[in-house]
Amino acid sequence: MTYRIALHAEGDLRNRVLRVLQTEPGVEIVLLGGDPNDDSQETPPPVETWNLLAVGAVTAATRPLVEQACDRDLPVVVAADLPVHFPTGAATFVSGAARGSGLAAALASSMLPEGARALETRLAWTVAGRPLRAGRPITFPEPVGSLWAGWAENPLTCWPSVACFGAPTDSRWRAVRVDLRFRSADGEEAGLVHGISDQRGFLDAACFGAAILAAVRGAYPSGATSGPGDPAGLFMRLAQDAGVLVARFAAASK
Repeated sequence: MTYRIALHAEGDLRNRVLRVLQTEPGVEIVLLGGDPNDDSQETPPPVETWNLLAVGAVTAATRPLVEQACDRDLPVVVAADLPVHFPTGAATFVSGAARGSGLAAALASSMLPEGARALETRLAWTVAGRPLRAGRPITFPEPVGSLWAGWAENPLTCWPSVACFGAPTDSRWRAVRVDLRFRSADGEEAGLVHGISDQRGFLDAACFGAAILAAVRGAYPSGATSGPGDPAGLFMRLAQDAGVLVARFAAASK
């Protein structure tokens, strides 16, 4: 089956996510946007022929496209967060696909063994900004290393005992870390630490592209989903196929 994915993104994100999508067989990409005064551009096929719309952000330029897709119940994937009170309708709508907190939540979900119950979880991710001089010390995989972090909003609201931290950095590198303690199906308690560290532009595009591919395959339920994680863990598998490397450690620190 061929999936027709309409894409509106700009700059480096556009170029990088195109490389992610073009390696996937059975995907046809419809490029939207560009210079409206360029007469050489081909007219894109109508929205009725798309299988999914992907946009870097909901802006004045992309909002009409997003509203058309929602009116036709087409899945929509947005790399950035949505504007406040943006109506998503009943269609499958994934936002924050390239957000650090969403990647951390998806990584945590993929770490939990089948039949196990999460007991205690710590999520940490980097955010753009001036590094803090105090806070909670978080050690991310190299080359990010140790940063001070502040408290952040929990993206895993249905999990018990979750502590979340955002670590500002002005580096071109981006990272997440998940510390997880759980009780396995046979009653044993265990701990894991997983982390991801990579160049910011690559990681944004890999996560955005993986969320697009997961959505077009029906991985997300109808309605709005914040963050790229899906119930079956398809997003994380596709992200790793796109080149996202997960560092695994022996046991979680307290």
